[in-house]
Amino acid sequence: MFRSLGLFASALCPDPSCHRPKCMFNHGESSRKRKETVEEKEPVTGHETVKSLGINGGRATSTSSQAQPKPGSSKAVPTNAANSLGHHAPVLASKKPRVEADETKGKGTPAAAPEVIVNPMRPPSIPTINLKLSPQPYADRQKGLQTLFQQYTKLYRPLLTEHPDLAHTSALRQEAETSSTCPNIKTYKSAIHHAAVSVSRRAAPDSPTHPSVGTLKESRAAYEKLEKDLAGRLTKEKVAQYLLPLDQFKIWAYPDPRNQDLLNGGDEPDCQGIHQTCSRCKKPFVVSSKYLQSRSGECQFHYGKIQPERIEGKRKWIYTCCRRERGEAGCEEGIHVFTDGDDDAKLAKRKAFKTVQQVWEERGQAGTEAKSKKVADVVGMDCEMIYTTGGSSLARVTVVDQSGVILLDEKVRQPVPILDINTRFSGLHPGELDDAVMDLEAVRSAVCVFVGPESVIVGHGLENDLRALRLLHDKIIDTATIFPHDKGPPYRRALRDLVKEKLGYFIQERTADLGHSSAEDAKATLEVLKWKVRDDAA
Repeated sequence: MFRSLGLFASALCPDPSCHRPKCMFNHGESSRKRKETVEEKEPVTGHETVKSLGINGGRATSTSSQAQPKPGSSKAVPTNAANSLGHHAPVLASKKPRVEADETKGKGTPAAAPEVIVNPMRPPSIPTINLKLSPQPYADRQKGLQTLFQQYTKLYRPLLTEHPDLAHTSALRQEAETSSTCPNIKTYKSAIHHAAVSVSRRAAPDSPTHPSVGTLKESRAAYEKLEKDLAGRLTKEKVAQYLLPLDQFKIWAYPDPRNQDLLNGGDEPDCQGIHQTCSRCKKPFVVSSKYLQSRSGECQFHYGKIQPERIEGKRKWIYTCCRRERGEAGCEEGIHVFTDGDDDAKLAKRKAFKTVQQVWEERGQAGTEAKSKKVADVVGMDCEMIYTTGGSSLARVTVVDQSGVILLDEKVRQPVPILDINTRFSGLHPGELDDAVMDLEAVRSAVCVFVGPESVIVGHGLENDLRALRLLHDKIIDTATIFPHDKGPPYRRALRDLVKEKLGYFIQERTADLGHSSAEDAKATLEVLKWKVRDDAA
């Protein structure tokens, strides 16, 4: 059918070696001959050598219609042809094979014809404005770009030596930002003028991170952040109203810094062989550090809190860790552990408390707080605890300044055997404390390098941290007290809930495998306090 109608008579046969007697395609040039011709031609290299070429309407033609160059002539290609080659080099190199000139004319050895090297690589293009979907003409946009570039060059003059592309980058971004927000040329010209005037009025930057660097939006956002940081900057005067009064230390279960009995003790650091009640499953046991691996599973407990919920019209108490009801078997297994809780007298027997003033006096720093550059006015602190044969013990302490810079992050060497590293809450894993250098006494002294008698310590549930550190201090800000629970003390709102509500981001998202981060928690408490300072000042 196709053969008689001739529908494919004008199309070349796709088979290079077609031998069909009645093929429907055109065989004006035999496939075998085409194949041989392709093989005979030399491959085109990156640099095309042209010995004699004429230009006719943008196509390469034979030299038979052109004047032949004389042997030894220095000009084998006319000037206009050379220019055309330079402009159309990529096209010619990709579509036409090399065209050979006629062989030697006359007697003797012919002089080699001069070669014209055509480089198909394009020269580096100058950055230009992208006109895709642009509502403004190119000439107007280029003029606006030049205006912005001049102003940015003047603004960045002190920085151009080390950052030569800064003005170029800012001008391009500002022009693109302006063009994208202007529907017509009139508003575009007005916006460019406004942007140029705004740039010319900025304060000269002294670094690439200065708020004056960048487009209008970037600079505005940087200045707003700077104002926000200045408004939330924590000073003793600003945070004085949030200090926990001494008469409320007992209400919020803080150790009393005025209790002199807590300053003596340390005669019972270990409780091995003594009967205790497990703080997890509430069963009695004898404290021992022997056969810990084989004893795993002796304690079944719930690590989550129990909260009331209404299910199917009935009020039930549900564990947050596994959604089981009160009274059901625990969802976790481990070994029996204990803690002395908020019994400061027992804690003092394990290790005596000290005030910040005492530590300073022992280190010979009394009266030098105003001269010390390391002492901060306001610090955030968080501690991580583990279970040992001496109860709940300090394993890690982190101190940060109000900018979030970590001043101290130290692990604590344990003087007694460890029962449970408490990874879910401490963020520590077995073996991490093996290389710890400082004991509790040394870590407490290191904390007081940055915390003076007049420094303000900020934390969330800070009473546990102070007890673990055996440190007494009267200038305390607890974010759990400035954002109290609806039911009042001793209930406290979780830090992660406060951060989510006030700051809009999440912390403590992977406590199941990574545990808490003391640095993250310490920074979060300071950010929550800054939010409170800004909110009250507004």
